Amino acid sequence: MPSWNWTFARKDTEVYGTLGYAIAVNPTQVRARFSEKTPEETTTSAPLTAPEDSSLHYLAAVVRGELKPRGDLTALDTNMVVMQILDAARESARTGKTVELKPPPQ
Repeated sequence: MPSWNWTFARKDTEVYGTLGYAIAVNPTQVRARFSEKTPEETTTSAPLTAPEDSSLHYLAAVVRGELKPRGDLTALDTNMVVMQILDAARESARTGKTVELKPPPQ
């Protein structure tokens, strides 16, 4: 569940699937388990470099024209798809019917 109202930088994400789960504990650590018979494993990645290391560095790079967001989490095309999904979910909940998504305008 996303929120922009945290008093600190919270970067955890939990993804559950039919074969296991992955939990991003922070920007560099992921806990994962993919079998009932294997223990959970933690992996650590290198920290991101600027401008991808923080939202303010990223925003500054976009404003300066150093980055052109397309298809990432900040891009208009991505956010258009997100809004389409949210609108379809609201309509489906209201009507009780499946709402088919159409490709967004380019």
